[in-house]
Amino acid sequence: MASRPLREVSDGLRIFVDTNILVYHLFEDELYGSSCRDFLKRVEARSVAAFTSPIVASETLFIYLRSWIMKNKKIAPKRVLRYLKRHRSVLEEVDFHKPLALLALLRVLPLDNAVLETAYDLMTRYRLLPADAIDAALIARHNLPALASRDDDFDSIESLTVYKP
Repeated sequence: MASRPLREVSDGLRIFVDTNILVYHLFEDELYGSSCRDFLKRVEARSVAAFTSPIVASETLFIYLRSWIMKNKKIAPKRVLRYLKRHRSVLEEVDFHKPLALLALLRVLPLDNAVLETAYDLMTRYRLLPADAIDAALIARHNLPALASRDDDFDSIESLTVYKP
């Protein structure tokens, strides 16, 4: 199905929220941050019912952590994981309040074996990477008609309207 602008999400819509929407908002992205902020304000006001996955939650928290380490510890992007593995105590320094408050606005959908089986089918049918396939399987399982994402990989799923910032 064709993609539409994120600002066109109608009141009452049930929509899955992808990592990039949360990250653009968290880091006040110059191009997409304001669109994502406006959308997430509508989620907070409960005019839109928003859902996500454990994968999106994990990705969002890790990107936030990675950015914090790069900024505050002056670690190069390619060295962040190595640094983190050697300095686990840094986790005590990071204030995760902002991303956790953002994630609390969304209902995290549970993973189970049936979702994983559907994900495999979607990986092969639409050539999705595993994380995207799991998210698409959750969207299908919960009959969600829409996805908020900047990711073009979902555009080929006919039954899904993709809203982009």
